[in-house]
Amino acid sequence: MRILDAEMDLRDETRSVNQSYEALVNAQREDEYEDRAHGLSKTQSELQTRLEDVIADIKNLPEGAQKFGKEIQLLSAALQPMTDAADTLGNANTGPAAIAAETEVIELLLQSKRANPNGGGGGGGASPGGGGSGDTDRAALALYGPGEDAQATITERVGEQATGISGPGVPREFKDGLEAFFRAVDEQSR
Repeated sequence: MRILDAEMDLRDETRSVNQSYEALVNAQREDEYEDRAHGLSKTQSELQTRLEDVIADIKNLPEGAQKFGKEIQLLSAALQPMTDAADTLGNANTGPAAIAAETEVIELLLQSKRANPNGGGGGGGASPGGGGSGDTDRAALALYGPGEDAQATITERVGEQATGISGPGVPREFKDGLEAFFRAVDEQSR
């Protein structure tokens, strides 16, 4: 979860740096843009190392590879787009290629978060930016959330109006107060 959150933050920061590219180039501050892109590359590499450690930790659990095979597969699939993103950012490119690679990482991490241990083979994509081929029928962002129950259903709640139940008009005491307020404003502006 922490890696997923950090990856989402990294993608947001990449977008921000990409949006500042033209302004920095016009201000002849290309070095600042390159420094920021290289910093993002370093962050991506650090996240990749953390993910590699998580995969190793899961495999080291008793029967970890058997019990968490799908999760390991999805997490491992995220390593290649992480490498692609780090390389792209390392070349001072914060454009669509870097953002696409980061998005693929996020998709795979989200799938691993909600992986069904009894499910079929999910798997991620081998081509950077190509997306995964998981077994979910929902968008990745719909899978992200703090809830404990991945199978929970969403039900629509009916809300009641808390104030102004008397109808579409404004209650008389509010009208009087508003009129007094606007009269005072008019008098002050004269």
